Amino acid sequence: MPKALILLADGNEEIEFVSAYDVLTRAEFEVKSVGVSLKIEKYARMSRSVRIVPDILLTTSLVETGPKVYDMLVIPGGAMGAATFCANDEVLQLIANFRTKGKWVAAICAATTALVAARNKFGGDKVLVTSHPSVKHKVQEEEGWEYSEDGVVVDGKIITSRGPGFSIAFALKMVELLQGVEKRNAVAGPMMLPE
Repeated sequence: MPKALILLADGNEEIEFVSAYDVLTRAEFEVKSVGVSLKIEKYARMSRSVRIVPDILLTTSLVETGPKVYDMLVIPGGAMGAATFCANDEVLQLIANFRTKGKWVAAICAATTALVAARNKFGGDKVLVTSHPSVKHKVQEEEGWEYSEDGVVVDGKIITSRGPGFSIAFALKMVELLQGVEKRNAVAGPMMLPE
């Protein structure tokens, strides 16, 4: 059974967080949400004011052990949540540690900027990515990453996506890459997705 950590901060996009958590759980991943720099430790106040309680809080220990125990790190977007991730050295180190260990890192929407920030602080390769259009200039023009307008992009062990409208496709791509097309289709079928 694959294991995934999903970061959770105030201002994250609800749809992106919940879609990843839901689809990965349907695919029988062991999923843990990780609260980061929460104003009120009991919950994250999302971008549209929905409140979500994290399973665990980010600790220095998790930064070190996470990539040894978990197969994937998922980073939801939302401008405020992404800014929190970019400003948190433990998050940036966690991203770098997952990349160094050759584990999967998946970022959607503005969270692609956290990949950029982690690389700037701790090194690593620039890869082909996508993001929400509002941060494209930062990712592509200011930082020089290869950029795609595709809805979901995979380059090596990095998965990126554009925004809330691609949340289900993004999550299903994670399932496909870690468990295969058959499992992806088994999860997608009952969800009654439009053609």
